[in-house]
Amino acid sequence: MISDKRLNNLSVALGLLLTVYVAQDLHFNPRWYGDNGPGVGKLPRDIVAGYMHTAYGRGQVAEAARLYYTKKTIDVTPDAPYRNDSLPLKDTVREVIAEGLNVAVHHCVEGDGGAREVVDMFRTWNGRILWRKTIAQPVNGPSCAASELARPVDLGLKPVSG
Repeated sequence: MISDKRLNNLSVALGLLLTVYVAQDLHFNPRWYGDNGPGVGKLPRDIVAGYMHTAYGRGQVAEAARLYYTKKTIDVTPDAPYRNDSLPLKDTVREVIAEGLNVAVHHCVEGDGGAREVVDMFRTWNGRILWRKTIAQPVNGPSCAASELARPVDLGLKPVSG
């Protein structure tokens, strides 16, 4: 059987451990270090949307990387198309999938190199992009509208009446 004194000591020890854990978590929160980047405090989907608006919508890829990447960001495909500053690009988002801290964006981008179907995959952390990978393929036509992936697909689903 456990004595009252031992139970009190155990309660105090657990309370101290919990306090230290919370203090450590607050201490290493990026907001306390003056990291007030545009993605801090936002959902991963919003972080990626802000990055893409700056990189593609404004054509400022280097600025987008400065604002949204960490010092330890891993870009698996740094030589992928559209990774250099340019004029704003026409970007047609086809689908966005966000799960946890991961975001995948399927979009079609029109630029100097022609139109390409692109899948950008991101992993975010503390309001920044920690990891990125791009898969791109040329479109068989002059624009995103000519892409095979632009056509609506009939999956044969019927609306539920109700």
